[in-house]
Amino acid sequence: MVSNKTGIGQHYWSLFQQGCCYLFPLMRWTSAVALIGMMLLTVLDVLGRYLLGTPILGGSELTGFMLLVLVMLMLPLLVFKDDQIRVDLLTDAISPAFVKWVERIYSFGLSIGCIYLAMSVYKLAARADRKQLVTEYLEIPASWAMYAIAFCLLLSAFAFLFRGICSTATLDSHVESLEGERHD
Repeated sequence: MVSNKTGIGQHYWSLFQQGCCYLFPLMRWTSAVALIGMMLLTVLDVLGRYLLGTPILGGSELTGFMLLVLVMLMLPLLVFKDDQIRVDLLTDAISPAFVKWVERIYSFGLSIGCIYLAMSVYKLAARADRKQLVTEYLEIPASWAMYAIAFCLLLSAFAFLFRGICSTATLDSHVESLEGERHD
């Protein structure tokens, strides 16, 4: 049972986060493997370049793909977990009710921005797929990476949208903590 203090939106937001319990570890482990692979590949490439005089062919392409996986999988994760860095410069000067509306507009705006970017990247991926574009050294199809970027941007847009819908209730605890800091 949900109490009135936590709010129904807070309840749905926590249920949504718990429902993604299988998605989060998969995204986290994939990003961790990409980071470790990127570090190992960079070390081996540098050692091969300076000790053996031969760099790893396509090492920069693979490092770029792993960096793409790392950044793009972390973006939806950070949004789902609400782990972005925020600087509250004006929250002391405005009312808590207005803070809720600013947060809601912020979430909807970022959702629209992520949807626009996802659609643009999807169009680029479709064009790269039609033209069968591949990378320079390893000849890896470039479209799959673009499709992955578009998918991660859509996940982020969904998370921002859902957070904007539930923002009135999810921000109650944030606003209460701010009010508690003001009275101290």
